[in-house]
Amino acid sequence: MPRFYFHYRTDDELIRDTDGSELPDLEAAEHNAAALAKAIVEQAASKGGDTRIPRSIEITDADGEELLYLVFWAGPKVGDDGEEIAPMPPTTVH
Repeated sequence: MPRFYFHYRTDDELIRDTDGSELPDLEAAEHNAAALAKAIVEQAASKGGDTRIPRSIEITDADGEELLYLVFWAGPKVGDDGEEIAPMPPTTVH
């Protein structure tokens, strides 16, 4: 099973994942990165941090080859004012 590394980048620093995680494929690594991103935003929110700052998780393989970047931040919540908002239609790319 391949080993993926999840390096966390802010504007100021890069925190390297030196252990990595064995996962079946890049799709599983992407899901893992999304869960990490959610946890990072939730932790920032719980400490009163600015959740709107863009951050990223850089996924590399065991050779250090960059495979995927996941850029994330917390946007405004939709419908906080009580108004019902229609869902956005799906978008397709041709």
